[in-house]
Amino acid sequence: MRILSLLLILLLGGCATQSPPASFYVLSARAEAVSPASADLLVGVGPVNLADYLDRSQIVRRHTDVQLRMDEFNRWAGDLGKNITTVLAENLSRSLGSAGVLPYPWPSALELDYQVLVDISRFDAEQGGLIVLEAQWQLLSKQPHKLLQVQRSHIETRAVDASHEAQVEAQSQALAELGRIIAAAIRAAAGDG
Repeated sequence: MRILSLLLILLLGGCATQSPPASFYVLSARAEAVSPASADLLVGVGPVNLADYLDRSQIVRRHTDVQLRMDEFNRWAGDLGKNITTVLAENLSRSLGSAGVLPYPWPSALELDYQVLVDISRFDAEQGGLIVLEAQWQLLSKQPHKLLQVQRSHIETRAVDASHEAQVEAQSQALAELGRIIAAAIRAAAGDG
């Protein structure tokens, strides 16, 4: 009977310890609105492909060049790839001054002027708060269907402190910078550069 009582106490004691509550984060658009490039410009953003290590719910931090840490209690509020696609489209819309920037997928009947494909190979925080975004992107014209540019962008921003909230804010700033770079390429292609 004493063993059964001891087991019951241990079982109840184990249930009494609680994990810390999880926090959930989303990226958000940070680009400032500019004067319109073209009122009827129609741009599709995506698909956006993520490196496998990023395609998860946990927020990733780089511990060393070869070691990553996934945080079980600090997570993305939804699908990171979809969040990045939506935020990048909003940043491009603001940077181009065009409401016609659509995140992937869009209706197949639409005749886009341009499409932006993005492959993100790195998007994490190093120790010390340095955020690194490495992406290869392609700009396609849809009429006629033609590859206009293939570029690699390496963007660094710094979080103001070591919190996950500051990391996500700095990552949002890095996406805004990527949006400005791509918007400049679209403006040049459209003859507004």
